[in-house]
Amino acid sequence: MASSATEILNVVPLNPTIGGEVTDLDLRKPLDEETSAALRSALLERKVLFLKGQHLDVAEFERLGAVFGDLFIHPTMPQLPESPYINPVATEHGPAKDWHIGGPWRTSPFVAELLQLKVTPPAGGDTMWADLQAAYRALSEPMRRLFDELTAVYLGDPAQYSPTTRANAGERLEVEHPLVISHPETGERGLYYSTSAVRITGLNELEEATIRRLLLEHATQARFTVRYRWQPGDIAVWDNRAVWHSAVDDYGDAPRLGWHSSVVTDWRPGSATAGI
Repeated sequence: MASSATEILNVVPLNPTIGGEVTDLDLRKPLDEETSAALRSALLERKVLFLKGQHLDVAEFERLGAVFGDLFIHPTMPQLPESPYINPVATEHGPAKDWHIGGPWRTSPFVAELLQLKVTPPAGGDTMWADLQAAYRALSEPMRRLFDELTAVYLGDPAQYSPTTRANAGERLEVEHPLVISHPETGERGLYYSTSAVRITGLNELEEATIRRLLLEHATQARFTVRYRWQPGDIAVWDNRAVWHSAVDDYGDAPRLGWHSSVVTDWRPGSATAGI
């Protein structure tokens, strides 16, 4: 992390390469530009930031999201009446339990995402993140060369992912992203793949199944992951260009309620355009 960030923020690492708890920062107060820049720097370094017990209101949550880019109005997720940028998270919606990146249906996927839980279950309900840059570095050189050449195809319409609506099969849209990217802010190479991919370009059925299984088993090793146990008011912010995330489906019908927002810029996978 840059020296300016460490001078302003106290960030406690939760894993050697991923996850950091930011302490002694009250997000209910407006952040000056120096502190905002330090948060962005800390996110690039730790990939996921956790801020405990913040209990933000709508305006404060929006203000935090704007630190990292432009807030995004999701076309299919539910929205708060007070804000089109905030998506309520509720038990009945079901957990996003598959390992995924946010917004791969866009040519410019999400650069960051935020989640604040307001109500947490008495047991379970954790979220996990995996460091795709560390996972890429740990691959053998031949496997890195292979993944460098591959691309994955995703459905290009968010309605095709919605649990309540489906796009007309005759109008199916697709978007393609590389399986490895260079982070536009740090230059760090990392895997870039979501389990929602409909195919990996150019592979036959057996090859694709093998690559998918390898990606999942390799990148979710304990050494690459951080698992967070929520308390009410906690906030997580993650760099969607560097990590996977997955909700642990182990809390049954217990309440798990919160707010989610997505952040976008003009960045595209495989390009070097600006990000957070």
